[in-house]
Amino acid sequence: MIDQDRRRIPVPVAAAAIIFLLGSALQVVQFKTSTAPTATEPRTTIFAVGLILLSLAFAYGLWRQVGRARILTAGFAAFNIAYALVELPDIAALTVARMVAFAAVVGLLLVPASSRQWFPPGT
Repeated sequence: MIDQDRRRIPVPVAAAAIIFLLGSALQVVQFKTSTAPTATEPRTTIFAVGLILLSLAFAYGLWRQVGRARILTAGFAAFNIAYALVELPDIAALTVARMVAFAAVVGLLLVPASSRQWFPPGT
């Protein structure tokens, strides 16, 4: 039996979760394709796997109406935007794509009324 009492996730929240995962995947691709000598070390792979798992946890929290996941996801996305600005003089195309993706996540989570109403107050 399907539980009909559960509301459907709003489109902006679903889009933010998917875009967040894609932005994190772009970041992992940048880590692994970097020309830095540490890009092939095992700790880089461990960090990349950890980043993907953290991103999946944030996306799952958005899906399950966890208010803290909304704040942490928006904060993590804002941090990624600020971190990408450090590369500004010679910025790569993947970095620009990542910045746009994370800016869209912040906008989709904080601006639409349906996104704000999806998360109950006090969570």
